[in-house]
Amino acid sequence: MTREGTFVYGKKRAAIAAVAIALGVAGCGSGGAAPAAEDTGPFTKGRAQADLDGAMADAGAPSADPDWGRAYAKAPAGSAQTCFVFHRGYATKGESVDLGRFEAVMGELSERGWKEQQPKDGVERKAEEMAQAVLLKRGWSLVAEFRSFPEADSYISLAAFDKACVEENGGISAPPGFPLGAEQS
Repeated sequence: MTREGTFVYGKKRAAIAAVAIALGVAGCGSGGAAPAAEDTGPFTKGRAQADLDGAMADAGAPSADPDWGRAYAKAPAGSAQTCFVFHRGYATKGESVDLGRFEAVMGELSERGWKEQQPKDGVERKAEEMAQAVLLKRGWSLVAEFRSFPEADSYISLAAFDKACVEENGGISAPPGFPLGAEQS
């Protein structure tokens, strides 16, 4: 084999590898979604919000209510409220909210690197009408909650906060919706 032949073989191999990588990244032919990109670099408030929004969307959960969490968005600089991100989706005629959808959201969060913590008190977190979970990821805590009401709007709520940011800004007694007895570290 000539050096030129080896070079051509190398070009063909590189082209095949590039096509395989492109198809894998696009999710084509993989039988499912492409794997998430490696989670590197700083885990910022924007990335946390993207995790929440993406998990809800990929699980088919309702879109975020723009009014929910608005007070935190307008919080004064230097307050612990600036350390939070939210996504709360209410059931609509076109989008149902049930325990199965909540479990799908939990699966999506897990795929994004969030690790579920077990409650200290051993209370079962699932019921047909309610479920809560606390998840952790790279210095952040996330409270996931599902509530079903026969006469009111059911919802799935995600509230995450940067623990270091909260401590630096004076702390808080209990994050909104944080289940009592759950591990915070």
